[in-house]
Amino acid sequence: MNYIAIEEFCSHHGVQVTLIREFADFGLVHLQEQEQKAVLPAEEIEKLERLLRLHSELGINKEGLEIILNMRDQLLNLNSELETIRYRLQQMEKEQDLKLFGLGDNVNDLEGEV
Repeated sequence: MNYIAIEEFCSHHGVQVTLIREFADFGLVHLQEQEQKAVLPAEEIEKLERLLRLHSELGINKEGLEIILNMRDQLLNLNSELETIRYRLQQMEKEQDLKLFGLGDNVNDLEGEV
């Protein structure tokens, strides 16, 4: 797993380390300790950058950021469920089409051949 020191991240983005620590204390991002330094896991960088934009450009506080993160996670989960449902619907439509053309009894046989 790759990490970046929060001091390096803050220097690059022009923000105070205390802000990132506040976000971490509030549970918005997860910091880890490595060689007595606070580091940010690579998979948290994009989320933290998004949080910083919302905080600085729109003035959204930590509580609002938490709500936005939760809503975003719910939206991503719903999109995933929707894709699964769409796929299942397509499969059912294909099976129905095969039945309409008189191939319904052999649907399972055809799936095994594909």
